Amino acid sequence: MTLPNEQDDLNYLSNFMVGLRQDQDRLRDIQVKYDHLTLLGQMLSAGTNITSMREDFNVLAETLLGQLASELYNKTVLNLKSTARIAIDILIRNLFERTADIGFLATDSDICAYAQACETNRAAVHVDDPQRVSLKARFMEYVRKYSVYHDIILLAPDGRILLRLNGDSVGTCSSDPLIAASLGTADAYVETFRPTDLLPGDESPLIYSYRVMSKDGNRPVGVLCLCFRFQDECQRIFKNLVTDSDWTVVTILNSDGRIIASSDAYQFPVGAKVTEVKNDGCRVTRFAGREYLATTQQAQGYQGYMGAGWQGHSLAPLNHAFEMAVAHEIVNVPATILSGVLETASIFSPDLRAIPLRAASIQRELNRAVWNGNTWLSRDRQTLNTSFAKVLLREIGNTGVHTLDVFSQSTTNLYKTVVSSVLYNCSLQAALAIDIMDRNLYERANDCRWWALTSAFREVLDQSGDVEEQQRQQLEVILTGINRLYTVYHNLLIFDRTAKIIAVSNQTYSNLVGKTLQAAWVMPTLGLHDSQGYCVSAFEPTELYAGRHTYIYAAAIPPLNCATAAVGGVAIVFDSTPQLRAMLLDALPRNRDGSFVEGAFAIFAERNGQIVASSDQTIAAGTKIAINREFFELSGGEGYANIVEFNERYYAVGSRMSSGYREYKGQADAYRNDIVALVLVPLSRELSRFDVHKTAQRQYSNDHSPYRTSGDDVLEVATFYVGNGWYGIRLEYEIQAIDPQPITQTPKSPSWVHGCIVHQDQVLPIIDLASFLPRGAEAVGDRQIMVIRVPEKEMCFAVIVDELGDTREIALSQLEEAPTSMSGTTALIESLVKPRGTDQDQRILMILSVQHLLERLSPLETRAQSPIGECEHICSC
Repeated sequence: MTLPNEQDDLNYLSNFMVGLRQDQDRLRDIQVKYDHLTLLGQMLSAGTNITSMREDFNVLAETLLGQLASELYNKTVLNLKSTARIAIDILIRNLFERTADIGFLATDSDICAYAQACETNRAAVHVDDPQRVSLKARFMEYVRKYSVYHDIILLAPDGRILLRLNGDSVGTCSSDPLIAASLGTADAYVETFRPTDLLPGDESPLIYSYRVMSKDGNRPVGVLCLCFRFQDECQRIFKNLVTDSDWTVVTILNSDGRIIASSDAYQFPVGAKVTEVKNDGCRVTRFAGREYLATTQQAQGYQGYMGAGWQGHSLAPLNHAFEMAVAHEIVNVPATILSGVLETASIFSPDLRAIPLRAASIQRELNRAVWNGNTWLSRDRQTLNTSFAKVLLREIGNTGVHTLDVFSQSTTNLYKTVVSSVLYNCSLQAALAIDIMDRNLYERANDCRWWALTSAFREVLDQSGDVEEQQRQQLEVILTGINRLYTVYHNLLIFDRTAKIIAVSNQTYSNLVGKTLQAAWVMPTLGLHDSQGYCVSAFEPTELYAGRHTYIYAAAIPPLNCATAAVGGVAIVFDSTPQLRAMLLDALPRNRDGSFVEGAFAIFAERNGQIVASSDQTIAAGTKIAINREFFELSGGEGYANIVEFNERYYAVGSRMSSGYREYKGQADAYRNDIVALVLVPLSRELSRFDVHKTAQRQYSNDHSPYRTSGDDVLEVATFYVGNGWYGIRLEYEIQAIDPQPITQTPKSPSWVHGCIVHQDQVLPIIDLASFLPRGAEAVGDRQIMVIRVPEKEMCFAVIVDELGDTREIALSQLEEAPTSMSGTTALIESLVKPRGTDQDQRILMILSVQHLLERLSPLETRAQSPIGECEHICSC
């Protein structure tokens, strides 16, 4: 059953997200602090009311946790959907090959001859009949090569079993409807998946069948059945998708929603009916009293073949579903690379990008409140509970820094989860790509070996003298017929024992007939003594493929008397350019709408980095890809994922080394060709230009203790930053940091006039202190406006700085007059405060002279004709 919708949301699912708990705890602790500080702040009137900041924090904390839960959910869903989709698509690809097998094998001349002989001579069915013995040996050869089958059965049209590879049921009759269906079908095959008297006791029999015609093609003389190892194949697929430590269960469902194959038959047995999840969704379902997160994926089909309506269905127990969503994939990523990615990544949505900005905004508001509160306390000595207010302001300041730190950590965790999802997907798709390739080339190794046993080829080549033209044409008719059915090949060739080409399927290469092959794979092929042996060329340019790179698979044609010396060979030229690219395109990551992820590409490459194929047609085969060696130095079936700098961008890269399929590249197979599949997804549009001064948040000093010893006279200073410089203004003036607001530009004003603002119904000029002071570094984020009132002159104006600092009590003994060298643009500095050796903060604080600043502003007094009266002549207070 499927749970009700109200339970099937992130609020419910977040209860099971282990990776969310640490962030929830951290944010909850700060939330409690805000509650306490808000209550205490409302008792005072020293800029300590932080009610609005508390509300902003609560909203942002809820947003952050929602985004974290969403990304953890997305990564888990990605895993479930990918495993379900890959399972059904790999199976469908395999079964597509089987539909071609039965159509071709049913036309085999030896099979047709035997079936026709049995029609007229019942003795041919006898166990000792030479023709029967020969054909059974041929069946055995077929299954040795195409090991996806466990039995081959040849039946008469009336249902009598004429010959089968396994068992002794020859002569018995079958009443299975597939016989009549195979005799009368207009399709190229009949696919049967249900219990049958042909395979008693097999709970999951999958049979491909087709009629066998007489030599003249006028009537059916039998039905051929290929019995597929269905459960064995499904378990091989599941093994590549689910590790021993993975809680995911992958199943295949029939069109009725019943399980026909399961990676964990104890949890989800074959035959059980489960709730399908429609519309490509992912839902919480219940099975056998336990909750699961589940998804159902439809088969995408392959070259028009959709199968029997089966579906991939993946589930994970809800209490374990989100364990894999933790960002383990980024463990190998160097810290500098990861920092660059988090700074520049284009994969983060605007909502994700806004979280640290909103957190910084909350901290700025808190800093501004603390800063204004301290300046207010310094001016108003009559305030009750001054000491308590200062302690409270210090705690508010500390909470602001802590808020930013926690949001920074949680946001980094959020970003890491997003990045790890991309890395995980790259790894999964690389595994899919190499699995598709291994399975595809397994078929190529089988084809060349089986076709080398074709009786017509052996008869023509196992004769003395040259091949006659009529015989050659006969061979080309057979080759052309095979090539018409098997379109993955560019050309098929037969060559004799001297390596001379006798026949080709692709007439574009008819000029090669009569020429002797000189390639390195030819003589080893002619030296093969076992029908299981085959040779493969290096991936290199060849005239057999119009000078392009490809693989050529070849097998020896044995003589009729089964002597050891080959009489020739079959070579099949793989159409690598479109076929390999199609495999890579099928493995490319896609967006939810089915489109390819922009900028993503996949490649097959050899261990030395030489490219075999690429989904990107601008990357040529034979060239090399320059990325880290770790992606190539893998054992069979091993994978690796990391982030690299490539083409001036950051890319997530997943790789997987080939491990073969069944016997292909297995222990008993002498052929070795290590190929790596790599999937690359761009994470940014450029590399980071990382500069700690530009990107790091200013670390404010939260130590509001005075720079003095007991009994010293002190000077109270409000501090701020301009570029890398730390500056202060005496608190004998009224100073207030105000909220951001629109600034009106004033044309024809001096360059140091930043514009004007309206504050408390007054128009104030804004002086850009950066115009007078050495900057050293650009401002980070929004700049801060400060309003300064000079009571004795009844004047006020505004200045703009990069960031607020804190307020300090400076012992007068620490003040030093600014050296004469600090003149010109730095003449605003009246004194310096050098840190003592015991001070934690070792920066030099530079005290600005408001009087000198007013002297700088005096030219504005005579420019009343300028816009807004030059901000009303520096407004009177």
